[in-house]
Amino acid sequence: MRRKLICITLALVFVSTLAVPASAHDYDRSDSDHWLRQLAYVVHPIGIALEYGITRPIHWVVSRPNACIIFGHDPRPEDTYFVWK
Repeated sequence: MRRKLICITLALVFVSTLAVPASAHDYDRSDSDHWLRQLAYVVHPIGIALEYGITRPIHWVVSRPNACIIFGHDPRPEDTYFVWK
């Protein structure tokens, strides 16, 4: 048992000596525009509009007290339907 402990300790010391400190690269705002980020600037507002125009009204309808029985939705008190986050 003692030999295992010594081996594990030596292995941990060896691995920790191989660790190199992490450093961040220099951020250049003019050179870091990825085409997917540019696409996201266009697609994100469309997704938000679809969420507020389609999915939130559907959620509001199925979560009404009498509709909960039909749709099986379990309403929670923290549910907010048309609150901008």
